[in-house]
Amino acid sequence: MTEVFAFGPFQLLAARRELLAHGVPVTLGQRAFEILLLLVNRHGQLVTKDELMAEVWPGVVVEENNIQVHVSALRKVLATAGDSERYLLTVAGRGYRFVAPVKRESAAELKAPLASAPDRTPAVPAAIGAASNNLPQQLTTLIGREADLADITARLAAHRLVTLTGSGGVGKTRLSIEAGRKVLDRYPDGVWLAELAPLNDPQLVTSIIGDVLGASLNAASGAIETLASALKNKQLLLILDNCEHVIAEAARVAEALMRCCPRLSILASSRERLAIAGESIVRVPSLPAPEASGTLTAARAREYAAVRLFVERASALGGGFALTDANAATVGSICQRLDGIPLAIELAVPRLKVLSPEQLARGLDERFRLLTAGSRTALPRQQTLHALIDWSYDLLSDAEKILLARLSVFFGTAALVSITAVVASAEIPAEQVGDLLLSLVEKSLVHADPAGGEFRYGLLESTRYYASEKLADASRMRRRHAEHFAARFAQATAEWETTPTRQWMACYASDIDNLRGALEWAFGTDGDVTVGLELVAHSHVLWAELGLILEHRRWVVEALDKVAKGTPSEVTARLLSWQAGDVRELDDPADYDEAVRAASLYRKVGDGFQEGRVLLRAGTARLLPDSVDEGERLLRKAHALVRPFGTTKTLARCLSALASARLFAGDLSDARSLHRQAVDVYRDLGEAPDDRHDL
Repeated sequence: MTEVFAFGPFQLLAARRELLAHGVPVTLGQRAFEILLLLVNRHGQLVTKDELMAEVWPGVVVEENNIQVHVSALRKVLATAGDSERYLLTVAGRGYRFVAPVKRESAAELKAPLASAPDRTPAVPAAIGAASNNLPQQLTTLIGREADLADITARLAAHRLVTLTGSGGVGKTRLSIEAGRKVLDRYPDGVWLAELAPLNDPQLVTSIIGDVLGASLNAASGAIETLASALKNKQLLLILDNCEHVIAEAARVAEALMRCCPRLSILASSRERLAIAGESIVRVPSLPAPEASGTLTAARAREYAAVRLFVERASALGGGFALTDANAATVGSICQRLDGIPLAIELAVPRLKVLSPEQLARGLDERFRLLTAGSRTALPRQQTLHALIDWSYDLLSDAEKILLARLSVFFGTAALVSITAVVASAEIPAEQVGDLLLSLVEKSLVHADPAGGEFRYGLLESTRYYASEKLADASRMRRRHAEHFAARFAQATAEWETTPTRQWMACYASDIDNLRGALEWAFGTDGDVTVGLELVAHSHVLWAELGLILEHRRWVVEALDKVAKGTPSEVTARLLSWQAGDVRELDDPADYDEAVRAASLYRKVGDGFQEGRVLLRAGTARLLPDSVDEGERLLRKAHALVRPFGTTKTLARCLSALASARLFAGDLSDARSLHRQAVDVYRDLGEAPDDRHDL
């Protein structure tokens, strides 16, 4: 979008995401800018609250109050720098309308492009001669696996050994069978399924394969050679299903057959790879499921394969189930909490015979007791969710079991450095954590996410529930988890001042779920309030950068309520500094008072930089028509305090705020000068794009 929208003394630069007033950029938060852009782009039309939420917070559940917060900030900016013009009209109970005249211009028409603050913004066997395959007929349709099937069949065309890996219950067996059916015409000697799950003795792997192919193997010694001789000139696909519990023997047999039988292909499924030469890995993911959202409609829910599976299986029960707008959010939540695992969904759906979707959703808090309604003909380990994970857990070493249990204290995902800091002990030395973690990833019990440039590791929710049952030292681990993240966010806060925001967010944003979990423990009955205060005091910037205003406020209010006489002044000051990050758009009378009180506490402990940072907040809160002089006085004092500490984001913000103050005073020359200084600081911090220019 290259348009420029002009209204009153303002220019809204869509591509550069800037709002100019009298030619000078005005500080405006990301969400407020997006709301303004949508309203201006549809000027004169009603934009409903639902439309604003869908556009500004796509796929995120937010409270309606978030819109009111940002609209309030917009009104303040437009009223202060826009003379007496009326811009925003509230349509009670429905939404908002931008009512001022708007003129569209092209970016080329701008006379003096301005630099701005930074954008916020992974022998022939008998069986072979008698038939072409032994693949079982499937009684239900395969849902949501079109792309996976296409990938597998393409891999089989290019590789002789393809292994499907993934968590238990994700559907590796079903995909193997369906892929086998799709490629039947490629293999003149057929497609043959060897099911290894029932085996207790690895030495029987060759026998199972021989039985399936009708090859006579009279003795264990020389069995592989006999089998290889029988298959030497055959062009067939051998499916080795459920290899994980006999992985070493399955890999040995597969490798020997591949070497001796040049026209043989193998499709294996296992929770970990065979790890032999020529193997191509296909990671089978869970089915996509919607994020929790109270506004999810039936039409939107059906876009997710997990929901479609749930609906088809529920409809087959014959109880009259139908997906509606009224129950879509509940069904979506069930699928999301079951991690989109097909088997878990198959286990959950039969409960609809006696439970409503809402009751089923509540019952997932006791999922291992609830999900026990598997198929009578399924393998024992597939008849309950607990037994399914037991199957994998029993194959682990003692050290792997300890690590898996301790990983249950993490929420979402975590970096290796955090995992090591929390779980390392005499039983698991720090230098072994990485290797053990990799082993659990290989066994599909831990998932690794490379997004953001640094691998992060996590458990599926069902696995985390199971692992938490195995955690013997839960209290100690929860404390270590909370204390680690209190220290991690203290480090993050210090780094934020001089680290490019995108780089900082890539490092710390994904820890938000761990922050939530640590806070719940710290302020819970078995927690430690002191640790909770530290967590809140050092996490302001993360909440602010993520735009989680109301959730942030909730924890600050709870923390301030627990401040006691023995609470260090610095901790209290940090708690009162809660809006000094990026959340400056709340029109709250207490904003100024808290900032002044925090400044006084910082002055007592001799922390000039932090004193200046909160005075910046206080001064910004006073940049109103009736108090602009006081606001500028506070901002100049803040500038004097933070300037000696060098190039920081707080210095840049202080200069930008002073530019706004001068703009409001009608001094455009000084406003432009201060703005240029702010841009220079941002550029020195690596925040400004190279294509920005000075005035």
